[in-house]
Amino acid sequence: MNSNLTVTDPLAEQDVTIIVTLAASDAPLAERPLLLSVGVAEQLPVVKTGAFASLVPMIEEAWTALGVRAQAAGAAIEEETIAEEQTAAPDTVATNVTTADIDNHETPPPASNPLSAPQPQAQNLSLF
Repeated sequence: MNSNLTVTDPLAEQDVTIIVTLAASDAPLAERPLLLSVGVAEQLPVVKTGAFASLVPMIEEAWTALGVRAQAAGAAIEEETIAEEQTAAPDTVATNVTTADIDNHETPPPASNPLSAPQPQAQNLSLF
């Protein structure tokens, strides 16, 4: 008996925006130039160009590329988490510290972070 292969969709439970831009032209509809953008919020979209007749295959290609990107990003985050856990373990080694060491230790003042200051918000921007 064969079992069904199930693959999780990395785009599940996300709002994906598809924008189709069709250029004005005297050519027949099937031959008109098309710009396709497929993306999710706060990420760069996948962009494809071609003729209107190839719209459906272009959407499938862009969707697959976006899913692969999302899956790779998820794997990278997972690897980063594992690496952080592995490096955090040696940091927890106990050392002999006396109260005299604590009293004599001077803590430098916190450095100012230029990025922590309020930054002006960009307006009228779009990924597409």
